[in-house]
Amino acid sequence: MLKPRPMAVTVIGTLLVAACGAGRTAPEPSFTPTPNRPDSQSLTLPATASPDAGSRNPAATPPANTVIAASAEWAVEAGGSKLSGATALLDVAATGPRDAWAVGYQDSAEDREGTPAILRWDGSRWRQVPLGEVDAYHLEAVSAGGPDDVWVAGNGSSPFAAHWNGRAWSTHRPFGVAEDYRLADVATSGGTAWFVANGPSGAVVVEWRDGEFRNALNIEKSILEAVTFRKGHVWVAGTGETGAPLVWHGVDGSWEQTETPQIPGGRLNRVWQVSPTEVWAVGRISTAPDALPDPKGAQPLVIRWDGSRWTRAELPVSRGVLHGVTAFGPGDLWISGVDADHPGQVLILRFDGTAWSREYGPLFRAYTATQQYDETDDVGDTGLARVPGTGTLWAVGSVGIGDDERAFVLRR
Repeated sequence: MLKPRPMAVTVIGTLLVAACGAGRTAPEPSFTPTPNRPDSQSLTLPATASPDAGSRNPAATPPANTVIAASAEWAVEAGGSKLSGATALLDVAATGPRDAWAVGYQDSAEDREGTPAILRWDGSRWRQVPLGEVDAYHLEAVSAGGPDDVWVAGNGSSPFAAHWNGRAWSTHRPFGVAEDYRLADVATSGGTAWFVANGPSGAVVVEWRDGEFRNALNIEKSILEAVTFRKGHVWVAGTGETGAPLVWHGVDGSWEQTETPQIPGGRLNRVWQVSPTEVWAVGRISTAPDALPDPKGAQPLVIRWDGSRWTRAELPVSRGVLHGVTAFGPGDLWISGVDADHPGQVLILRFDGTAWSREYGPLFRAYTATQQYDETDDVGDTGLARVPGTGTLWAVGSVGIGDDERAFVLRR
């Protein structure tokens, strides 16, 4: 069985756990991005698998993916190569041109969870930052209020958080040793941090202030995946009891559920506040019951708060999943994800305040008839961060699945 990436638990019992496998030994895949081709938009990859396609199902029909010309603005960085084994980077944050953080996991496989991975950019290169011996497998999120105020959130046998004060890490257990909660995201600013988690009865919002955690909000029969925090305003997003998008807004200790478009199957993965009257949330629409939908069976979803209501945005991509969102300011919004028609390349959407445009990262792996899985050449989850004071963007993620998953870092 494939080992799905652990995500936040749902209230309907879809808590993901590591699947046990036979521990295959796969050949080390090539990780050299495929050069852009002038005719790449018309290139159609093979439509069927060969009978000797290894452990792939010979009867399976791989998708007729196309390769599209990559934007020359996006360059591959060496950060992902700093990690070992099967690796993925799930989130990224930056405080300036000489300070950025990316988190995820490494040393993973189909028969083991792996260990946390933290990379830091110092202005010239990415370096791995040791976290020490901790009871954690994966880091799901990172948020940086400054070079001496960085929080990471993840999960092991129980939820795990750690804070960097500029010199060393301090580790924390927001829920003690409870094993039936999972952290999904974190946001920090001004010495305060907010976490969203999911447990046996629903979603939980937790605040870190003055050296201790406190439970700020419980939402029954719901799932929270994302949080953003700026200028005293907290926004948390996910999926409500009815299976539609869910967003709550907190300010001065008071919480209110905002009315979102009733989109069946709408699930929000990330949220970003530009200002209290401009907030964006991104995700997907999928009726699939699992927590890891195939982008080919989902629609990308973007909703916008204008200070009084949420509205759904019309996008230039019809199939796929959106994972990351950030903005330099009003009229300069960026979103990362996967376009189902070009799943081997990172999709980047930009909104300039009037119109949407899209661009793509490089192709990391070309499809081959002998690859281990249909997803071996596909991009997984992506993370996106702006660099304050510049026009630079960082994007992270992974390509492949199982034993041959590899992390990547891109810069624009």
